[in-house]
Amino acid sequence: MVQFGIEMPVRAVDYNTVKAVTLELEKQGFDFAWFNDHMVTFGSPQTSYLECWTTMSALAAVTTKLRLGSYVLSNPFRYPSLTAKMVATLDVISQGRLDFGIGAGWFGPEFTTYGFDFPKPLVRIEQLEESLTLMKKLWTEEKATFQGKYYRIQEAYCVPKPVQKPYPPVWIGTLIGRKRMFKTIAEHADGWTLSSLYLPKPEDYKHEIEELGTYFRKSGRSIEKLMKAQGIGCIVARNGQELKEKLKKFPPLKLSFENYVTTQPRLEGTPDQCIKTIKEYVDVGVTHFILTFPDDITLEPIRLFGEQVIPAFK
Repeated sequence: MVQFGIEMPVRAVDYNTVKAVTLELEKQGFDFAWFNDHMVTFGSPQTSYLECWTTMSALAAVTTKLRLGSYVLSNPFRYPSLTAKMVATLDVISQGRLDFGIGAGWFGPEFTTYGFDFPKPLVRIEQLEESLTLMKKLWTEEKATFQGKYYRIQEAYCVPKPVQKPYPPVWIGTLIGRKRMFKTIAEHADGWTLSSLYLPKPEDYKHEIEELGTYFRKSGRSIEKLMKAQGIGCIVARNGQELKEKLKKFPPLKLSFENYVTTQPRLEGTPDQCIKTIKEYVDVGVTHFILTFPDDITLEPIRLFGEQVIPAFK
């Protein structure tokens, strides 16, 4: 079954606003709320920015159905044994509603300003693979020992264990075309997330899945069981006139990262138009849609999408 959630607003908002958005998502039948893991706003480091795990933990106590997840946790920010303990604890607090998303980290400036090491991409990927191996041992073994190139633990207990067995679903996030992560996904992931920074055409997404499938076959796993999430900006309006007004008010974002400049592609339209486009992505394998509404804190697009789009896929 197709699932819908949003990338939660954490920039330039207070906690009560985030809480209101979360409760409305649950009321409108959304499946999940996911939080990005950054320290500062790109280009505006003085802007308020809520920390991912702290915010999720608070919201776990005020929700009952909505799944909560990281989109995605930056592995280098936390030692993996600590992350494993955090994951197990939050899964217990939320009664098994945690989605554990993690990645190798990519935004160099925040590593520098916050004092984190920022090695080359291949090193960060190796660290991610070690982290996942270590964490899975902590979640599944009574007493875990691991000695790797970057991390180690010695006769470590992780109690309580996660509610979800053998552990919460592991989602690994990438940008489009970043095939250097495909081996890691094939060996460790239950789900794969593509960033909303770039929305591929359905045929391009299908090609990515086919390429990823070759890595799954080498690992002896079936890609059919892999959950596949696509981040997507969304402007939804009740009619053409309202859509025109929203598009004028919320122009597409100009994005620049790693010498790559683009205009953020989006899903734009009335509920019927959104349904038609979403079905094109469902047909090529997307199982989860991570929506980003520029006007989400008004709650209006959440209500409209929940009332008129989600029911078409349930």
